[in-house]
Amino acid sequence: MADGSDLFRKINENFALMSKGRKAIARFINKETDTAAFMTAAELGEACGVSESTVVRFAMYLGFEGYPEFQNELSKMVRGKLVTAGRISEKTQTKNSIIKSVFQADVEKMNETLGIIDEEAFSEASKLIQKAKHIYIVGIKNSAPVAMYIAYYLKIMRPDVNYVSGLDTSDLLSSIYHIGDKDCLIGVSFPRYSVHTLRAMEYANERNAGIIALTDSEDSPCRMYSHILLCARTEEVSIAQSMAAPMSLATSLVAEVFSENRDSAMRNITGIEEVYSEYGSESRDDLELVNTRKIYNYPEINFNG
Repeated sequence: MADGSDLFRKINENFALMSKGRKAIARFINKETDTAAFMTAAELGEACGVSESTVVRFAMYLGFEGYPEFQNELSKMVRGKLVTAGRISEKTQTKNSIIKSVFQADVEKMNETLGIIDEEAFSEASKLIQKAKHIYIVGIKNSAPVAMYIAYYLKIMRPDVNYVSGLDTSDLLSSIYHIGDKDCLIGVSFPRYSVHTLRAMEYANERNAGIIALTDSEDSPCRMYSHILLCARTEEVSIAQSMAAPMSLATSLVAEVFSENRDSAMRNITGIEEVYSEYGSESRDDLELVNTRKIYNYPEINFNG
């Protein structure tokens, strides 16, 4: 195998067909990659509640000659992450350079994201959203603003969009309890990844729902439970995290869904405006009504030019 993304892609593709023991190993590696990389086969088996031979067979099942080769692949991934973390910690910033550093980081991550976008996966994500009976959107902590942004605009365009709050995780699973095979879950999770979001995605997977993950890379733990992976680069800038690229990806997804459902979306938007005009004019929070003519006639975006 060439790199860590290949390894986790293999795990993701075969997870549903794995035995209970192999799934336990896959979950542990997914959650504790840094720890698993330095464990012997016996130690990993003990941590997962399976035998050492099961761990060895798991490595061979993924295409490795044996456990040492599998462990070496995990170690390479961990060392790469440590090098990246070291570079970040070595950065020094003066007060005058902070704004430039933040903007530069945003520009860099936007350009990186543009270079890795999978247009086929992007198109499939839009189609899945369009055909879904119900849409559930989950985003916790630092990923909550991106999830909320997507939910806000999808709710304007169509009914049956459910945003699971990024603040209260206690009722997360009960909020998606009724999800089924005709529904779609959009899981938004960027470093540091939320265990609650991953559990929601796993549950939706077990319920045969379509799952779209918005995350930072193919090495993300979201890969294990998603059918469609949309990646946008992020970077820690001091205490904060650059989320410009994820927000742009979210905007692109909303625009794609709208362009494919322009007529029905406009009927919904116009209906909402009429309700506001008749029943809620005094409580409106925006300055003016939406110019539906302007939205309807918005020029098509040329991605090739």
